[in-house]
Amino acid sequence: MLNLDEVIYHKTGTWPSYSSLSLEPSLVIADFMRKIYVEGVFVEIRKIMTEYKDCGGVGHVVLISICSAIDSLSAYVYGGGGNSSRFTNFISAYFPASYKGKEDNIYKSFRCDGVHGWNLHKSIISGAVNDPKHLSFNDGIIYISLYDFFNDFVKAFEKYYQELIIENNIKGNFLKRYKEVRQIDAY
Repeated sequence: MLNLDEVIYHKTGTWPSYSSLSLEPSLVIADFMRKIYVEGVFVEIRKIMTEYKDCGGVGHVVLISICSAIDSLSAYVYGGGGNSSRFTNFISAYFPASYKGKEDNIYKSFRCDGVHGWNLHKSIISGAVNDPKHLSFNDGIIYISLYDFFNDFVKAFEKYYQELIIENNIKGNFLKRYKEVRQIDAY
């Protein structure tokens, strides 16, 4: 399991060229993806959450960051397809069972409304840890704990990371997306 308390923040170094990544050894691929998320994404989100203990005033920033990270990772997992299907499929496959049946609500209420409208009018966000209301609904409004959502995302990443090490189709999707991203970077 990833222990984010032991991660030391530093800027990610030079990304390896696509040609240096192959299906074997699989640990090169998995370690590279882990470095991006554990030493970059998770540390940055954790820094904001630590500085603003109850996430007061920065809840949107934290939520958008988590949703953007899920968006990005789901593109590596599933490759093509629309954002909606990749995002919801990632939550279905990798998040805890308590998220089942709520994927579309999370996508629409948090990812879309938060990212595109800076508006969470169909949701309530909380800075509580182990919040019993997490993922509950009341009058069509979904309630989410940022800490619980973040911790569940870290666990989802760990589950994906384990698959990336051993499953060739997962590695193939990762390489395909990585090649696309590197072409954009080169532009």
